Amino acid sequence: MIKYCFVFMMLCVFLGCSSNPKLQNSISILDQELFRSYQDMDNSLAIKRSTLLFSEGKSADSCKSYYSLYPDYKLDESVRNQQVKSEYLICDALRILLSSSGVSNEAVKPLNLGKHLLTKLDLRTFPSSINRSATEDSHTLYSLYPNEASFNDNVAEWQADEWVIAMEVVAVARINKNLKPDWIVWVSDESKLGSYKGYSTIIIYDPSGNDSLTAAAY
Repeated sequence: MIKYCFVFMMLCVFLGCSSNPKLQNSISILDQELFRSYQDMDNSLAIKRSTLLFSEGKSADSCKSYYSLYPDYKLDESVRNQQVKSEYLICDALRILLSSSGVSNEAVKPLNLGKHLLTKLDLRTFPSSINRSATEDSHTLYSLYPNEASFNDNVAEWQADEWVIAMEVVAVARINKNLKPDWIVWVSDESKLGSYKGYSTIIIYDPSGNDSLTAAAY
């Protein structure tokens, strides 16, 4: 999930190796699997996935059927269903990108994405297993866990004996229609000892130049 393919994607855009007009419009996709899915959009939306359960007996087995249910119906909260949700993070990102516009290469490269997630993202602004540990004075991964948290390229991660949380910027695009780039972030929140696993998509709007970053749950 966290393979960095920005250079390859930008070469494809420059050389015209993709016929997808949005890729030629320089939407910057950093996750390799998402990049491939975006190139083959029609198939990605229709491909069968593990069955995801919703309230009132509803279920989805593709991005298309997922879009027809989420967010109008609540996700079933069983452990198995939370694990299946990880397959649908692709669907979240594709849907966001379909209504977004591109950004330049320069808008992505200097941003130190992983470092900013580690040191600036306010954990109180989106659901996770550790947001209740955050305080006014300590509310980033780095301020809470300076010896256990780390970053690399577009990923920030906290590894403890019993838990691991990873946040990955998977794409950069203009989502809220102003000229500033926004980030699509996948969050994985997993117990190492128990069965709990949680996966979600968040959006960070207008992160550039801000001392503190806030997230909106998708």
